[in-house]
Amino acid sequence: MMNFLHKQSSGASRPRAAGPELLRIVCMLMILTSHFFVHGKVLGSLRPTDVNFHISWFIEACCYVMVNCFVLITGYYQSASKFSLKKLLLLWGQIDFTSAAVYLVLCAAGKIAFERSAFLAAACAVTGTRYWFATAYLILYALSPLLNRALRDLSRREHLTACAVLWGLFVVGRNITYWQDFAKLSGGYSYVSFIVLYVTAAYLRKYPPKKRNWLGWYFLLSAVTAASRILMTVLYYKLRFDSSYLKVFMQYNSVTVVAASVCLFLFFLNLKIESPVPRGLIGFFAPLTFGVYLIHEQRDLRDPLWNWLKPSLWAKSPELFYVLPAVVLSMFLICSLLEFLRRCLSRLFRVPDLFGWIAERLTALTRRLLERHLPPEES
Repeated sequence: MMNFLHKQSSGASRPRAAGPELLRIVCMLMILTSHFFVHGKVLGSLRPTDVNFHISWFIEACCYVMVNCFVLITGYYQSASKFSLKKLLLLWGQIDFTSAAVYLVLCAAGKIAFERSAFLAAACAVTGTRYWFATAYLILYALSPLLNRALRDLSRREHLTACAVLWGLFVVGRNITYWQDFAKLSGGYSYVSFIVLYVTAAYLRKYPPKKRNWLGWYFLLSAVTAASRILMTVLYYKLRFDSSYLKVFMQYNSVTVVAASVCLFLFFLNLKIESPVPRGLIGFFAPLTFGVYLIHEQRDLRDPLWNWLKPSLWAKSPELFYVLPAVVLSMFLICSLLEFLRRCLSRLFRVPDLFGWIAERLTALTRRLLERHLPPEES
């Protein structure tokens, strides 16, 4: 997931297309933008009578495809690639190390007091679900060999049927029965939703759709999502119903958001970038995006950071839309630099080699246990 414009793990010599890798960067900027609005308490400071309310919710709706697009990219490539235990361990190590390192830096800077229990919680970020996306993604990646095996022999009709059933149950069905989360999807904050996107992306890889105005459809669907949120807010102030209904379409697994995610993914999938300068910039920044997420979203840093920036001060001002790109780009560049330094140190201390050695030993041990305790496969 983290290596971009690199050779695929299946051994293919052709590098990945630059379009989907550019989408990773765009999605990271979307995440920062969404956090600016939400963690920065901008949206909470606005009312339907404010002009910025409508503009901000449209931008937020456009950004709401951010998580789904990351998973679609992963499903598109991983569905044709081999599982790598080394990659899983490296990703797990990156998550826990970044969380613990940020905690220690905050302690050294005197921002928080060191506590053993708090440090252990930061160092066990995956199992402690301090990053919901990272934990769900690791589960998805661990399940990818089973998913690939299940999808490999499906006919086109069978694969399309599988997509239709999954969408019916976990996307359309979620909107139809919004008041009852029968599948426990928590608004798309679940590896089950990731599996739906993975299976969808695998279908798009095997059976590419005809070219359409995917960008136009993305904006249209995002506008519908934003309109639903604005309308529900207006009704909420008049009728005072359960506030959870405000998000009836403003969720990662709502039909409009998932459909918009697929449209934006297909747009970037078909985007041709041949110039060496843009490809070079994409090749530099794309591998750093996950680190940007881990750093700025670290639980001990997140709230103090946004409380210090105080974007809500500009919530009702026209200057909000000057402050927004300045904050987002600054955070992206600073966190990218920190992640670049982490990667340099990782290579310096040969951390990938260490995790590769551990993966080889675990694989060999697992193979010996299986050969010893399980009967041989029938030919």
